[in-house]
Amino acid sequence: MICRPVRAAVTSVALIAVFSTVQADPEADGAVADAPTSMTASAAREAVIATMPDVAEIRGLEFKQPVPVEVVNDAVVREHALKRLEMYYDEGMILDLQTAYVLLGLLPEGTDVLEEFLAVLEEQAGGFYDPGAKSFFLLDDMPAGVAPMLASHELTHALEDQHFDLDARLRNALPDDDRAFAVSAVHEGSAMMVMSMYVLRAMANGTLTRESLQEMAESEAARGQTLAAMAPALQRPFIAAYVLGMSFLLRGEPGALFSGFPTDDVNECGKKGPTSSEQILHPEKYWDPDQRDDPITVGPIDAGRVLGRRWKRAAFGNLGEIIIGVMAGAPTPAGLRGMSETDPAAWTNSAAAGWGGDRWELWRRGDRAAVLLVSEWDTPEDAEEFANALDPGAEPEWRLRGKRVAMVAGAVGDKTDRIFNLLLGED
Repeated sequence: MICRPVRAAVTSVALIAVFSTVQADPEADGAVADAPTSMTASAAREAVIATMPDVAEIRGLEFKQPVPVEVVNDAVVREHALKRLEMYYDEGMILDLQTAYVLLGLLPEGTDVLEEFLAVLEEQAGGFYDPGAKSFFLLDDMPAGVAPMLASHELTHALEDQHFDLDARLRNALPDDDRAFAVSAVHEGSAMMVMSMYVLRAMANGTLTRESLQEMAESEAARGQTLAAMAPALQRPFIAAYVLGMSFLLRGEPGALFSGFPTDDVNECGKKGPTSSEQILHPEKYWDPDQRDDPITVGPIDAGRVLGRRWKRAAFGNLGEIIIGVMAGAPTPAGLRGMSETDPAAWTNSAAAGWGGDRWELWRRGDRAAVLLVSEWDTPEDAEEFANALDPGAEPEWRLRGKRVAMVAGAVGDKTDRIFNLLLGED
């Protein structure tokens, strides 16, 4: 799905709306600092100097070199995002991914995925770290009083990049879309934990005031109107990488945050996993050896011999539980105003659970396009529950056999039955 690998490839964006989940006691005292109301270069530099020691202490790593910081505007965010996209995708690939999602019923007809994504970045970005430039940037429309908090998130990415090479982790995951999401969730979950611990510490010692948080909470980014208007298939991975990534790294126990940063666990995840959104949604399927559930690899679909030789495979990918859950009616939190949104149960349901693996392929012949999807489930009962949750009267058409559910949408003409036989292993 475009939002997952693209989201992971583009930037580390601090979602301002998430910050409300870590606010301290609303009755806490604290005077408003005599500081400018918008970000300045001096405020950004001071924030980095003041925050680096705390980030290093909380994360359990030392900075190998200073991290430059620059204050930029929304136009720079867009330019940066497009430049990062070009490292992984060309325009044709993005359009193919978009077509596949429309045909699968995951996006409304006419959706412009790239423009929606860029608009959300412009609205939601408080800061971002650029692994290529080894620098991070703060947005000029953010309140200067929260510069240290924004810096704590982005400096975590910078610190981990110095030790582990974040772009290399992402490249190793692609082209597996679902694994790329899991990698992003580890990166963002780690930064969210450091930021949360930093905020609690800063609120306690008075270096971050309730008034500063309130000023940020009233910003355009916190309102998140563009983000809220996104289709669930785009919105879910964008947000979930932050909130569910933190929950995953805490092994599904939010209270563990108060026991200190889980340094060994986070470092281990950077080396060996997780490998799917299912493991992010169900931490026990990664952390518990008895319940470990790695995804099934679904191989390429040899549809050309049924569709005809002038049909060509244009694109392929996978959905994972985080996206296939949209088809199964899984909930998507409407906002991020409390700790309940960090509970994986707020993001999935029984019809999506039991996912084992999937693969979609987009096939084209001139102006004609068709998308084929094969999903594998842990048990025949899981497959049947997922199938029963699908809309029986709308595309894509689906069929069930054993532990496999197949879907077909688009211009396949009178070859539908043969395609399903192929997808279900009956051809």
